[in-house]
Amino acid sequence: MVLTFEIDKIQPGQYRAIATVRGGAVTEPGIYSKIHEAIRKEAEAVPEGFAHFGEVHYGGMSNGTYPLQEVVEKAPEIADRLMWLVAKSHELDGR
Repeated sequence: MVLTFEIDKIQPGQYRAIATVRGGAVTEPGIYSKIHEAIRKEAEAVPEGFAHFGEVHYGGMSNGTYPLQEVVEKAPEIADRLMWLVAKSHELDGR
């Protein structure tokens, strides 16, 4: 099963995150100060054995599906890539 980690910016330095599957909540929504923290904490909150893969969505972007353990381990890299994709999208929209 593939989870979706949905991250939304509430305001600068405040992000809401939740893990879902087919639109239903798997974790309780959390508020975090950093995107990588949101990714890691939400992935760690998934019940053991519930899912094996996860995809992180932020700002209308996703950078692919990862094994759940990699989502935890690579949260900073995933967050950096998503931020880059969102910035690139804004740059291209502004042309």
